[in-house]
Amino acid sequence: MKPLTARDKLVVWALALVALVVIFYFYVYTPKTREINTVSRQLKTAQTELARLQAQAARKEELDRRVQQIQHDLQDIEAKLPSAREIPVLLVRLETLASQVSANLILIKPGPLQNSQGAGAQPPPQPGRPGTPAPASAPLSYQTFSLELNVEGPFDVISNFVHGIETFPRFISMTDLRLSPAARTGQSSPERPMLTLGLQATTYVVPESAGNR
Repeated sequence: MKPLTARDKLVVWALALVALVVIFYFYVYTPKTREINTVSRQLKTAQTELARLQAQAARKEELDRRVQQIQHDLQDIEAKLPSAREIPVLLVRLETLASQVSANLILIKPGPLQNSQGAGAQPPPQPGRPGTPAPASAPLSYQTFSLELNVEGPFDVISNFVHGIETFPRFISMTDLRLSPAARTGQSSPERPMLTLGLQATTYVVPESAGNR
């Protein structure tokens, strides 16, 4: 047998290398490429689904925070709306306010209770089952009564009393303020003349049927 020349050996090695490359391409590279592409598509789908679920979770957390804030706001409003049975307590607190600012409360006259209804106030609908209409909710209802207050004192005392009404822990809406010289001027001085404040206001209460708390 004729020995292979160097050129023949080079050709044999080249053919063997080509065969290895072809085998690697068709039996290793191509299947792995298909597998990588399949896994990449699955990964992209999973990432899209994860992003969607994370967005839903974020919306749910935001809705939960909003619900908690609304509940907190409703509790604050409820705390500022006394029930009808608490009206005497409200009047006592007004007397206490006058005493705290050294004002002379000479008249406190509550008016009769009047039924009222929040104009245009629609509470949020209650959650229902999917596909069913939300049940109709009753509009927010409350009662009002007028307050007539007459207070005597120097201007700074009157000012402190009015500020106390503005920051009162219950809802009191002042509708009219009238300031005039006090009829009794025995305790007044030119530096601090005595004045009389006539104050008209409206306050709000929860009806007895809704105020049992």
